[in-house]
Amino acid sequence: LSLNNRIQEELESNPALDEEEDLSIEDSESNDDNINYKYRQNRQIDDTSIPIQAAEETLQDHLKKQLLLLTLSDHKKFIIEYLIDSLNENGWLNRDVFSISDDFLINLNMNVSELEIEESLSTIQTLEPYGVGARDLRDCLIIQLNNQKSNSTVSLAKEILQKEYDRFTKKNFEGIYSSMNIAEEDLKKVYKLVENLNPFPASNFSIGTQNSYIYPDFIISNNDDKFNIILPKSSNKQLKVNPRYKKMLDESDDSTTKQFLKEKIDGATWFKNAIIQRDKTMLKVMSAIVNIQKNYFKSGDENKLIPMKLADIASIVQMDVSTISRVTNSKYVETFFDIFLLKDLFSQAYTKQNGQKVSTKSIKNKLKELIKNEDKKSPYTDEKLCNLLGENEYHIARRTVAKYREELGLQTAKYRRELL
Repeated sequence: LSLNNRIQEELESNPALDEEEDLSIEDSESNDDNINYKYRQNRQIDDTSIPIQAAEETLQDHLKKQLLLLTLSDHKKFIIEYLIDSLNENGWLNRDVFSISDDFLINLNMNVSELEIEESLSTIQTLEPYGVGARDLRDCLIIQLNNQKSNSTVSLAKEILQKEYDRFTKKNFEGIYSSMNIAEEDLKKVYKLVENLNPFPASNFSIGTQNSYIYPDFIISNNDDKFNIILPKSSNKQLKVNPRYKKMLDESDDSTTKQFLKEKIDGATWFKNAIIQRDKTMLKVMSAIVNIQKNYFKSGDENKLIPMKLADIASIVQMDVSTISRVTNSKYVETFFDIFLLKDLFSQAYTKQNGQKVSTKSIKNKLKELIKNEDKKSPYTDEKLCNLLGENEYHIARRTVAKYREELGLQTAKYRRELL
């Protein structure tokens, strides 16, 4: 998208730069029969965009629509709408009512009491999605429980969150048992209920008015073990130097005019060639990556990833490491099995005792598997995980296990405990 915007800026600023309707280039630099580049610039980017977030309505819009169903005075409605506009990205109100009361007085010359603000906030807390207008996570969960049909589990959940929130979040089951004298089965029901609540009620709504999309920079397909690497482009028009300006340059006798025209034509030529060179560089780098990671692109199995560093690609394509870094940074790849960041393919090598070199991603996958299959009543500590990985010939330090676990977004053993 940034590139497309940059091209549009250049087209607007340099009249000698123009667009062609269509162009296809097949790059035949590679000598590898298993790699077949195809550069199709006539493919619309909209065909390959993957929406991350489809919601167009903001949380504020959604809440204000619900106010139309309530009988409110203009004064009360104004306060409620002001509070709705003050909610943060989670749908919470993280400012105290005293400060908000001051805002009304100082900025709007309105004398709004703290009691009025509290009452207005209570109205917001009855709106959907339930949990909006909370002060913090605990408040958010309790509000959702308050809007559920009351039963013994809901009542017990509210009591635990109000009295034993710290122990509850830390999964200190024994402390809750001793403090509240409840049965394990009842506590299990409470955890199941609370875990189904939404801690961030604004998560399903757009923050602004525009959607977020992933536009893949590379599309890779595999046909009979021959890979096609495609660079999708956001426009079906290609760059060219406007021939009318070349003709004007040839026909003009005025030195100032000729100088102006020459600068514009040279600038247009340089920009057009720079874009072509950029695309060739990207194709060359991606081809080298696919050559190394053929088995992965055929199967989608992360265990088949070969250890690969930026320097490895730089050596193959005979470019500087900084160039490889720029080409691979923030670029997405679309394959038959997934769409992912190109940088995710890079990993360090780990040498097992038998001399086999594997990607550190293999260690992470094994770590993920161990945690997935552990006894959730007594999860593995990092020390235990370290020993289990060692049994699979992955001899890494406990602190490295902790690092990999955190990179995988997995919690410590204490927080992985469950009541089964």
